[in-house]
Amino acid sequence: MEIPGLTDKTVLVLILTTMSSVPVTMKHVAERAGVSLMTVSRVLRNHPHVSPACRKKVERAVRETGYRANPLVGAWMAHLRTSKARGGLRQTIAFITNDSERHGWKRSLTVRSYFEGADDRANRLGFTLEHFWLGEPGMTPTRMSGILRARGINGILIAPLPLPVISVGLDWASFAPVVFGYSMREPQLHRVTNHQIHTMRLAIRKLTESGHRRIGLALELAKDARVDHNWTTGLYPHLNEIRKSDRVPPFLPNQLAESGLVGWYEKHRPDAILGGRQDMVQWLRRAGHRVPEDVGFATLEYYSEYGDLAGVDQNSHIIGAAAVDLVIEQLYHNERGIPEKPKVVMIEGEWRNGGTLLDKTAAPSNETGSTGNRKK
Repeated sequence: MEIPGLTDKTVLVLILTTMSSVPVTMKHVAERAGVSLMTVSRVLRNHPHVSPACRKKVERAVRETGYRANPLVGAWMAHLRTSKARGGLRQTIAFITNDSERHGWKRSLTVRSYFEGADDRANRLGFTLEHFWLGEPGMTPTRMSGILRARGINGILIAPLPLPVISVGLDWASFAPVVFGYSMREPQLHRVTNHQIHTMRLAIRKLTESGHRRIGLALELAKDARVDHNWTTGLYPHLNEIRKSDRVPPFLPNQLAESGLVGWYEKHRPDAILGGRQDMVQWLRRAGHRVPEDVGFATLEYYSEYGDLAGVDQNSHIIGAAAVDLVIEQLYHNERGIPEKPKVVMIEGEWRNGGTLLDKTAAPSNETGSTGNRKK
């Protein structure tokens, strides 16, 4: 945020005047280690151009003197360095996709929400988010890495890949990377995702509270694989806890189709279905099954654009914002490459009521007769 009349020098003075008396400074550390102030600064910023021997010497001096860096000064100086490196311009974070088409990712409400959340957060923090496509003609991971380096782009977000793959092969050592979800398995980078296990448990709890006992999961197998099988991981404890007569085997086909879903429903007769696709409701109704009167439905990826469905909102916008926070954290600490201890930030989902689920525990009203009331 720009404040008229507030210069970089003024900000530093304001920060420093709020500090209590600090007995140990970087100068003391430099004298103790026998190095320059610049060398101490580079070690404290985790700069890569410091020899291991020199780094150990400075780190030992820091421990011996008890030096503690001021986090406000450190964050402000990091901001100044990144701004000056780009000639005072806003630093760019890359949003990298690998779909078969340049804008194929926009067909996914989830990925679009990731981008919008990341874009909002980046702008609020003084950064710019820009889309890069690995499918450009003649593009390779090596060439993409070179383009990003030439433009001074250090922070990158890897969007969910269309199919689970091992890696996209960028020069990770040059960047502060964060990946969305689990579709890219290697290398182990910082990642941000919805807490799918908790999302599944939340959905099951809401269905159970609504009086549904026989809950069935219908989902393409690839969708479970894309989230490291967290959907089924969240489901199986519930199946083990309920009586055998209430257990409905999950429907996990390679490709979800209308005939397969209807056949599975008519064979096992769940009283509520958990799924990911809004067209399942139309398929069931087309086969003569009333939703929600005969069978309830809740989606595991709620979006208002899908219509009046019940389900769990994964908070994809917040996931996008959290990914930017992880990138900026690395930039401010001068961290690049594959982390030694990767972080996984999991965002909780929220339940949304909708017209595809009845409250079967409510007493029948004159309006609804024996079908019960809609869960509010």
